[in-house]
Amino acid sequence: MIYDWVFYIIFTIWISTTDMQSILVIIIPLMSVMIFFNFILTVTILRREINNNEQFRAWFQEHNVFIIFLVLCSLVNLNVLHVLNCKFNYMDIFDAKLSFTVEKKIIHASVISLVLGDIPRLFLLLNCVLTLTEFYAIPVTSLFLTLLVLFFRFFYRLYESMIRDYENSTVQELIVNKKQFLEA
Repeated sequence: MIYDWVFYIIFTIWISTTDMQSILVIIIPLMSVMIFFNFILTVTILRREINNNEQFRAWFQEHNVFIIFLVLCSLVNLNVLHVLNCKFNYMDIFDAKLSFTVEKKIIHASVISLVLGDIPRLFLLLNCVLTLTEFYAIPVTSLFLTLLVLFFRFFYRLYESMIRDYENSTVQELIVNKKQFLEA
């Protein structure tokens, strides 16, 4: 997925050197909005989890450099946040105790990101490749990688909705209403 964005940036630079510079008016705002949107969603999701989940807060204090790296990677793709609790090789760094709500919010945010960013980018790349009269490797490679990423995301959505069990939460959430707060 990172390669997809690297080639999209290379494609943007390539466009600026060709006679199709009018497309830059669409590409640069589209990329900027997508990066900003992913950043806001990532920070909102992580901030909510830090405030409401004591286990995640303790994990976050131990692994804050890793979180910064994941936030930077999530500017490209919000699915990177699933690395937080993938339990890879039973390492503590991949075992953040995320709540059920945050796991669902990551899924919903990545779907929104897909619709608002990746699908318009696909149409833009298709338009560019179809209007070219000669074969150029950069736009075709960028289009291929975008199609590949969309294909994998589609099947990952199927996996998320059908196979992965989100019915049982992994962490008890801290949800306190006003009455409980006043009683404490």
